[in-house]
Amino acid sequence: MFAEIDYTNWIERFRQVLDYYVPPLDSTPAVNVGGLLAVVVGLVLVFRGGKFERIVVTAFGLLVGGWLGYRIASYLNLPEPFTVAVAGLALAGLAFKTYRMWLAAGSVFVLFGIAIAFQLGRGDLQRYLPTSEQFTNPIQNSRISLPSPEQQLRNSRNDWRDQVRLIGERIGDELKRFGLAGWVLPLAAAVIGAALAYWALRAFAIVWLGFIGAHLAVIGGATILSANWHEVRNAMFANPQAPAAIAVALWLLGLVIQAKDARFPKKPSAPAEKEPAKS
Repeated sequence: MFAEIDYTNWIERFRQVLDYYVPPLDSTPAVNVGGLLAVVVGLVLVFRGGKFERIVVTAFGLLVGGWLGYRIASYLNLPEPFTVAVAGLALAGLAFKTYRMWLAAGSVFVLFGIAIAFQLGRGDLQRYLPTSEQFTNPIQNSRISLPSPEQQLRNSRNDWRDQVRLIGERIGDELKRFGLAGWVLPLAAAVIGAALAYWALRAFAIVWLGFIGAHLAVIGGATILSANWHEVRNAMFANPQAPAAIAVALWLLGLVIQAKDARFPKKPSAPAEKEPAKS
């Protein structure tokens, strides 16, 4: 009984967090193309992650290298296109050669991240929402907001960069409050991820690549639907467990289809001793 009440309250708080931090999207080419790209990449990871794991790691290295090149160019005042291209190609080449090490690191990081997300999501999610004073105060950051609730909500999150910064600050505050007991589960998950990477790297990589891909595909599809049909956004936010269930079902379906590649290796049997030759 109490578990059901807690679950219901948690879902309601989670819906409020989504509604606050995820603004309504307009149907623009960038949103639609980005959502479609997320769906395609996610489905590839779900159903063909074991076939293209090296390509996936190389593409990830290209993106990370490009981002590092952009940061280096900004810091050292270098030409951005050249620096981004060189850094991206260099890290992509390194990732292509050492993709198994990247998969092993990903195995540790994914389980560690899931454990962190579980710890952050425990308890009352009200702590991630602004206080009532922030909602009702007409003057915020030296700016007078309009009295309508819709405009107040829009003014409180007028830029996605501010939203990312705000949620990052709140998550940082929560991580500082973990203490020793709060870090036990994430560290244990990291150790388990390292053990699985050592014991069955390819099989476990297919598992977590499919998990990421399923959620990426669902988020991409939800982005397209929400941008073009706002009533769909309201329905998904009212029942966030439905998209989560779709993602889990898609992930399990991908594991079934990739069952042969995702099969964990069996312990090799000891070789039979040869009988001595008879004279």
